[in-house]
Amino acid sequence: MDRFFGRGGRAGLALAVGLGSLLVSGPSWAARPPASGTGDDAAETFGLQGPTATKAVKPALPTPSEKAGLSLGTVPALRLEALDRDKLLQEDAVAGRMGRVKGLRYGVGRNLQVTVADGNWYDLTGGARLWAGEIVSTDALGIRLHLNDVRLPAGAELAIYAPGGSDPVRGIVKSGSPLDDPDRDVELYEASAYAKSQFWTGSFFGDRVRIEYLAPAGVAADALPFAVDRLQHLYLDPVDRLAKSLINPKAAGSCENDVTCYPEWRDVSHAVSGIGVIGDDSIFCSGQLLNSQAQDFTPYWLTANHCLETQGEAESSEFYWFYQTAQCNGNPPSIRSVPRSRGASLLSTNPISDYTLLMVTGALPDGLYWAGWTGKAVPDGTDATAIHHPAGDYKRISFGTKANNAACYDYRGTDGLKLVRIAWSDGVTEPGSSGSGIFRSDTQQLFGQLFFGPSSCSASAADRFDCYGEFLTTYSRIKNLLKGGSDDKLEQNDTCAKARVLKAGNQGAIVKLTDPDWYKVSVPAHKTADVRLGFSNAEGDIDLAAYAKCGGPAIDTSTGAHDNESVSVTNDTSKPAFYYFRVYLDSSTRNNYNVSVSIH
Repeated sequence: MDRFFGRGGRAGLALAVGLGSLLVSGPSWAARPPASGTGDDAAETFGLQGPTATKAVKPALPTPSEKAGLSLGTVPALRLEALDRDKLLQEDAVAGRMGRVKGLRYGVGRNLQVTVADGNWYDLTGGARLWAGEIVSTDALGIRLHLNDVRLPAGAELAIYAPGGSDPVRGIVKSGSPLDDPDRDVELYEASAYAKSQFWTGSFFGDRVRIEYLAPAGVAADALPFAVDRLQHLYLDPVDRLAKSLINPKAAGSCENDVTCYPEWRDVSHAVSGIGVIGDDSIFCSGQLLNSQAQDFTPYWLTANHCLETQGEAESSEFYWFYQTAQCNGNPPSIRSVPRSRGASLLSTNPISDYTLLMVTGALPDGLYWAGWTGKAVPDGTDATAIHHPAGDYKRISFGTKANNAACYDYRGTDGLKLVRIAWSDGVTEPGSSGSGIFRSDTQQLFGQLFFGPSSCSASAADRFDCYGEFLTTYSRIKNLLKGGSDDKLEQNDTCAKARVLKAGNQGAIVKLTDPDWYKVSVPAHKTADVRLGFSNAEGDIDLAAYAKCGGPAIDTSTGAHDNESVSVTNDTSKPAFYYFRVYLDSSTRNNYNVSVSIH
């Protein structure tokens, strides 16, 4: 039933705002205006502090069994046998000695097939039925499931969670590309225009995952409207180190520096995150948010091409934020406890300077930072700083100097690559650091991302260097993206005075934290207008308000936690009148939505 898959073509080791205040703070250079003009003078920007929301936390949604008041107790389980963890770690150790890139394997793929016979049916009031079953990948530290051919009928629900776990609970979410939030360890999917036909779940920690499927009354309950055909068996937790063995008894090397001990780099550290990506197996790398020249919090995220290079891999991505100590050399958090975002769109990638630029689609936590960058040449001898996740461990910081890059080509060969060499003076990088940025120490601007190199805490002085993809080359390919985040053709409609006229029908749009959308609808006398939004709440919570006039109070609001919001207004006068509608984000910084209008 299960099959071991080795690494794919890339070397590496794989694991598996509201409208509140926008804070721009930090060092004086962080508050500089964005670059403007054309030519070389425009090829840079500086860091930007992300938003901190004042919104209230919305309640988590219940699972189907909870809504029905049904205590499931023990349910049938499809069980996969344990893997030889020490053998996996031995393979990783050999790959680490032979490989020339710095990704980290932390999980392996296993095939399976879940059928309706692998669970139990429960009769609910009103004619609905509930199916529940479990999947056990014995001794896994965590599991990610792949769902395929998802075709939920209207009114159906699908919940996936780790039952009875002791992990910090992490959030019901639904349809589209789900996001874990700080409330519960459950993912809930409903039939929705934004639901996907296939996707990877986020990580559920422990070796057991439960699935609930609610079949509404009138729907045949003899089959499952989805397939579970593969999982990622996570075997490596760099902090908890449950995978103890003589081969790999600890995580990052002893020469690494805790980033929290360097408060001048605190802001930039909040741009850096770990990422789990699924190919055949799970790969862990590093990367960072990049500021746009429009400073609009577009969630651009830069990593290495050898970490991921396809849209499918981007969609499988899971981002780990704030995976760092709270005080210098303090106890680190568990990777399972930190905020996570899930899913991304692939915007640009190329092996020449080994970069991949993503747009994170899953909702972002508050308090992040968007790193500055320079597309200009950086001279040899420039002091440089790296912030990264060595061995997939909590965040570290390393210091060095930009050096002549001849040694990079001697180490790997030219292959047309555009590289930057960093000679380390304090700290190094390790597997798991791939994709992390190298920053000028003076301006804290990124000028490359980690590709390969021989450095380690035990390396000789001659091998204390690493090679980064050159951002000077990358910039020429992504400069149009970095000018500003994408928006919709209805702009500019960010104030009531600039509201766009909506007529009956559907319209696709984008809303950003810094740019709410306003619409107006002409409602005939004695008629009612219904305005409805459809979106993936997991990618940012969108809310909706209606107004009788610009500057007036809201006459109807919709502020739920589902994949839709709707308001209605009725014109009780004897003449047609315009009514106004505001679409705005209550979490994250950007999301897509459909807006529809019906008049009756």
